Amino acid sequence: MKIKSLLAALALAVSAVACSLFSPKEQAVLNMTIANTRKIAILLADTVQAISIDSLDIPASGRLTYKIKLSEPGFYVLDLLQGKRIPLYLEPGDYITIKADATADYEADKITGSEGVDILNQINEENFKSFALIDSLEQELSKAEGEGTFNSEIRTRLDSMYEKRVKEHQNALYAIIEKYYNKLPVIFAFYQSLGQFPLISPMEKFELFEKVEEGLKNKYPNNMHTIYFANRNQKIKEAIEVERKRRENAARIKEGNPMPEIALANDAGEVIKLSSLKGKTILVDFWAAWCRPCRANNPKIVDLYKKFKNKGFTVYSVSLDGIPSQPSPRDAWQKAIKDDKLEWPYHVSELMGWNSSIVNEFGIENIPFTILVDKNGNIAAVNPPIEMLESIIKSIL
Repeated sequence: MKIKSLLAALALAVSAVACSLFSPKEQAVLNMTIANTRKIAILLADTVQAISIDSLDIPASGRLTYKIKLSEPGFYVLDLLQGKRIPLYLEPGDYITIKADATADYEADKITGSEGVDILNQINEENFKSFALIDSLEQELSKAEGEGTFNSEIRTRLDSMYEKRVKEHQNALYAIIEKYYNKLPVIFAFYQSLGQFPLISPMEKFELFEKVEEGLKNKYPNNMHTIYFANRNQKIKEAIEVERKRRENAARIKEGNPMPEIALANDAGEVIKLSSLKGKTILVDFWAAWCRPCRANNPKIVDLYKKFKNKGFTVYSVSLDGIPSQPSPRDAWQKAIKDDKLEWPYHVSELMGWNSSIVNEFGIENIPFTILVDKNGNIAAVNPPIEMLESIIKSIL
């Protein structure tokens, strides 16, 4: 099994210079035995990239010693230049022994010599276990499909085995973080994932992020890695608060509750308050010119408007146009109104797409999204099927 680079999530930074004459307390020594490559590179891991600081020829014996000057702990990369990179954590005074094969699996490598290296080894060992299980599950799935024996029972069993391993992997990382919460290499644990699935969710385990931040600030207050981690945590905290508020807002949108106010501008810049339409039955329609399902719904909404507009019914349309792929969102918005013959006068938008404030205020996750409001300003229905709207409207007019 060839494991993808273990460095994909290693976003850290430090400066370093290669030399040979340093005090033992100002350097880390790499005692290496490298097989199946004639050259290697030493890199430092920046916040956005790995930067080469030296390249070394490998002697015929495969053995060499390299000294790195450093005044504080840092993260480095040993690039074997055969598609394989090995992450390293180094502190002043470290003497690290590395036995690696440029063409072998990562499990075959042996890196020892410090507590920091041991922490990385523990984290990577959990990766090896998960990757091995995934490989075996994929092989069993392929075999069953090839033999024509695949069924729902096999799928359920394979899914259960995978989910069990994910939970084991998560619990192992939690334990590592709890044990080494004030050690810099534990940062690596927060970037682990299986495919697109992050193993440590900030939404579910933010207390671990905070614990490590506090531990690192107490032990390495001026270290670049500590500062980076703390800044990242602040952004995560802000995002969590936004999500918490979004969920709170979404919970308000239910039948019988008062409809929250909307006060947005139309194309002429005039602010139209939803509350100004109180006394009418209102279909609040969140849509966009770029949204195909929305455009498919528009003829049906037009029919409803024509049928009930003289009976106290109207539509208040909130556009989420303004996504990055729209070169001219205002023009697209106005063209869609004209093309779809949306005759009602209440069309508003911030033209900021999914960044519109209205998205979080109403907890909107998808469009089209509609809310039917009765003449008293209360919510009568939330996102009802378009086919049911006519009967609901009739019942509350």
